[in-house]
Amino acid sequence: MALSIDDLLKQPVEAAKRDAHDAASGAINPKISDAIRSAPAKQRTALRKLTARMQHAIKLCNEDQAPKGALIALDILQKTPDAAIANHIMGVAMEKMGRLSMALDFFERAWKLNPDNPDIYQSMAMAAWKLDMLPAAEKFLRIYCQRAPDDPGGLVNLGGVLRDQGRFDDAIEVVRTGIYGKPEHADLWNALGTILLESGDPVQAITFYSEALRLDPEFARAWNNIAFAHELCGQTEDSIAAFETALKNPGSRSDEMAMRHGYALSLLGAGRIAEGWEQYQVRLDPDYPDATLFTFDEKRWDGKDPEAIRGKRLLLVGEQGLGDEVMFLNTLPDVIEAVGPEGEVRLACEKRLVPLIQRSFPDIVVRPHASARLEGRDWRVAPEAIKDLPSLDYWTPVGNPLRCFRPAADAFPDRKAILTADPDEVKRWQDWLATLGPGPKVGLLWKSLKMTAKRSKYFSAFERWKPVLTTPGAVFVNLQYGDTAEDIAFAEREFGVTIHTPPDLDLKQDLDRIAALGKALDITMGPMNASLNLACAVGGEGWIIAGQHRNWTLLGTGRSPWYPTSRLFTSEGFANWTAIMADVAAALAERVKEKKAA
Repeated sequence: MALSIDDLLKQPVEAAKRDAHDAASGAINPKISDAIRSAPAKQRTALRKLTARMQHAIKLCNEDQAPKGALIALDILQKTPDAAIANHIMGVAMEKMGRLSMALDFFERAWKLNPDNPDIYQSMAMAAWKLDMLPAAEKFLRIYCQRAPDDPGGLVNLGGVLRDQGRFDDAIEVVRTGIYGKPEHADLWNALGTILLESGDPVQAITFYSEALRLDPEFARAWNNIAFAHELCGQTEDSIAAFETALKNPGSRSDEMAMRHGYALSLLGAGRIAEGWEQYQVRLDPDYPDATLFTFDEKRWDGKDPEAIRGKRLLLVGEQGLGDEVMFLNTLPDVIEAVGPEGEVRLACEKRLVPLIQRSFPDIVVRPHASARLEGRDWRVAPEAIKDLPSLDYWTPVGNPLRCFRPAADAFPDRKAILTADPDEVKRWQDWLATLGPGPKVGLLWKSLKMTAKRSKYFSAFERWKPVLTTPGAVFVNLQYGDTAEDIAFAEREFGVTIHTPPDLDLKQDLDRIAALGKALDITMGPMNASLNLACAVGGEGWIIAGQHRNWTLLGTGRSPWYPTSRLFTSEGFANWTAIMADVAAALAERVKEKKAA
């Protein structure tokens, strides 16, 4: 039977991807070649050209040239809008270009035109996954796995979606089923390793990554993943070596950028600080999947040469999370000095930080930035910071000056406070704390507002805080933002401990008053979230409780060089919370003893 153009356009996209390899070598898939030869003479040329164009479009998408592939697919769609494969290719191109909602629209059109094509379900799943639509992604992948049971890639992706929902046992079972059927498939062993890694077991994860690499020594993603596992285990040099191997053969530019980001953090964690900051520039590359996208037309200062900003108008823009914004302010005095009185420094920061930072640096202009998440990407703008300026010479993310001002650990100043808490507010909190009775007043933090499956491994379960919370003579004050009622009630019921909640204080919004409370407290303890950063930044004493003793922010020093008033509690290995909490409890008991003696 002759192959018509309509039949060709219904060809599954995965088959077309295989054809792309043939097209690259100048060949045509044998089945298509036979069909073309048997087609009527009038159709042969059109079929051959159409096949080659679609193969070329997919090849471009797979070679990080998605816009060019999209143009070809669009041209086909303008002539044959009901072409299923062209809609599918267009969706693939849109996904690679970051237009995820549009990609889903094209995938849906392809599905309606050819609902029997299993590859469309997988494509819809991958776009939904990137949009954090995890239940939808799971549904599409389950359909794909039913319709393509011989493809282990479907089980790999389904396991990943279940993992990201925190359903680790379900994810392990799915991937283990695949391994029973195809034990030689390296991707499955790699997927199992990642599930265990994200569940908080990097040691066992290394075992499965090693098996993936035994099966495929050139598997760049497995090298990347084992590097991350080594880093969590404190094996920094092994981590660096694995990242360097991964970077020899990344599968795509996006993969390369993600690997380079991990490599930068490992270098920083090993104390190779100058090298680390150079590699850390990858965080600003649009092809890095987690990069914040800034919308500034002015030239970006790369942070390397302070002379470049002498006498210039410079805008610094807060980046990443709130805690990072506060931490990276460490170099702001250096930047102001480098610009000098002939220039002007402005800072765009999280709006809740504006009063605190403006008080701390009254000679610069401090305005809020604004953020939005669109198409699975974070965008940041700062119109308020520049609206009254006739011109701007440079802008830079607030982390960039670290390159020239903090190239080594000894370049960090012994400055007890980078920010200035409101003295009147500090006094009011001191008066309130005095009403709670004798003993050191301890601000308590124990989790993040975003407790996703990937982040939860960095935080101790609340019940493991028992040795600390039952320390006689200590008085605990709640600084934890988010929903804490259940945990506070648990402490009262199970430990017999009252955790006092500060009156009339929004622990998420009132950052200026939270900073003042951090200054008034004897100690603020917990994971290094925004509130603990604020307490340390105003000169309060912070006890950093970390499950990872080679965290990159320590810069290989075994302490926090950002905050001289801080103290680190961690242990060998990863997340040994029993040992860590025992050390915190012992140190707190000593502080109670000192307070009584005073």
